[in-house]
Amino acid sequence: MNSKIMYEVTVVFVPKTEEKTTEMVFSKLETLLIVANLEKKDHLGLKELSYSMKGNKKGDFWMLTVVSDKTLKLNEVNLFLNREPSVIRYLVIKK
Repeated sequence: MNSKIMYEVTVVFVPKTEEKTTEMVFSKLETLLIVANLEKKDHLGLKELSYSMKGNKKGDFWMLTVVSDKTLKLNEVNLFLNREPSVIRYLVIKK
């Protein structure tokens, strides 16, 4: 039996991030997650943050659903998202 592992990735971008920048980030994530399938990408919109993060009071929220046959090694994903200046915060949850 081959069970699938599902991950939810929430990414919060700086409010005025251009669409081409967000697409570049998603493209790079797909490259890093080569053994997984990006099944769903939902734009949750601009939301007020509870507190200021990196000088921003609002954030542009995206939720990604990723499915894989095996457990992902997320070190490269974490490193990339930590270094990306357009990303305020992110969260990866294994479902």
